[in-house]
Amino acid sequence: MREDGEPEPIRKIDDATDVRPPQSALGRRWLSAKRWFLLDADRVLVTALLLSGVFATILFAGTFGPGGVESFLTTGVSPGSVLVELMKSIVSVVVIVLSINQLVLSPGLGPVGEQRERYEQSVELREQVAELTGVRVSPASASTFLDLLLAEIAESSSELETAVSRYDGEDGELAERTSLLVRDVVAEAAAVRELVEASEFGEFDVVSASLRFAITEKVRSVRELHGLVQASAPADPGEEFESLDEAFDDLEDLFEFFTVAREYMKTVYLREEYIGLSQALLYVGLPAVVASYVASQVYAPDVFPGQVWVVDAQLLFVSAAVTVALAPFTLLIAYVFRLATLSRSTLFVGPFDARPPDAEHEEERRHDR
Repeated sequence: MREDGEPEPIRKIDDATDVRPPQSALGRRWLSAKRWFLLDADRVLVTALLLSGVFATILFAGTFGPGGVESFLTTGVSPGSVLVELMKSIVSVVVIVLSINQLVLSPGLGPVGEQRERYEQSVELREQVAELTGVRVSPASASTFLDLLLAEIAESSSELETAVSRYDGEDGELAERTSLLVRDVVAEAAAVRELVEASEFGEFDVVSASLRFAITEKVRSVRELHGLVQASAPADPGEEFESLDEAFDDLEDLFEFFTVAREYMKTVYLREEYIGLSQALLYVGLPAVVASYVASQVYAPDVFPGQVWVVDAQLLFVSAAVTVALAPFTLLIAYVFRLATLSRSTLFVGPFDARPPDAEHEEERRHDR
């Protein structure tokens, strides 16, 4: 919560990657740019940006490096030899990624018994969600399913706040702490729902939006409040206490269902992303190999004399050839950025996260104040 009582804007990459949310405007801009580059941006665009950086770096080093263009192109390893080695590396990268792809997709392949068990577990989850949310049939669409859970989480949180107020009084410490938590949950759920409703499964938008709902800290806070209520339970609990205890159980169950659904959708998306990476490497790999071979055969110290736009034509040729040869590597890097960040984002499931102990203690002290 901010000092003015309003909920903090959503600015986390996920539940686990950031130890402390940035406090300064510059830090928030940096985190926003980092999230865009690592997660939200189209991978083709990221690849193009990386390749542009490679081309500009080679061009800059050749033009302004010590010794000038001629020394850059003739001293040391010949550009033709470099292109031959890159051509060999391209084949190795494609083969390795395809092997990894097989490992990632293999859990989805299995005998009839395993497939039936997976189906039954999926149906069971949908039935439990339908029973808890009060709908006849839970939605089949992934985005609509998450939207339903978020809407129910917000409604259940408001019901919990009402139950706590009746039990503890409107001015009680438990009621005040619950009210602060509920405001955060409702505001964040509403913001995430807007993102989810505008997303379509199969793209990264749904997974990206769901990661913005920081489930870890909410589960921990609700369980802590529930523990305080149970510790202060009277010897003969009445209907009011039982209603409050049930409200806590319902909200914890909703958090559990949301976490499980998000993890399942994240797993499905990771598999789809690996398939996309494999296809992209196959499309890019062959042209890169051919282009590297042709460039290595064409290159000679006396080819492409003169200048183009005040830049040595031979340096432009070498820069372009190396950039094309590195296309499979940059494509792999662009995908791994997202895959690694996405995998790290939910290392733990439920009331655990990857923060060091000092960060957790600092949050507790801030909460107590």
